[in-house]
Amino acid sequence: MVSRMGSSVHRQIRLKVIPAPAIGPVVQAPPVIVASTNTIDYLCGRCGTLLLHAEIDQIHNLLIHCTACGAYNSTDI
Repeated sequence: MVSRMGSSVHRQIRLKVIPAPAIGPVVQAPPVIVASTNTIDYLCGRCGTLLLHAEIDQIHNLLIHCTACGAYNSTDI
């Protein structure tokens, strides 16, 4: 799946939805977390909201709480 942001085309990957963690760090998005530009769009595994821009295998062991639907997503797909 691809999306167009401005004039660039981004590949899209849905993240893996996980149960709410009991402990540990969790970041919230949106706003979109930008690790790289012109890269992969990582989407919430439940609702499809854009959560992260990053290269393949750039971000590991990050849990993202989607503020749009409340799902917890893991960057380790």
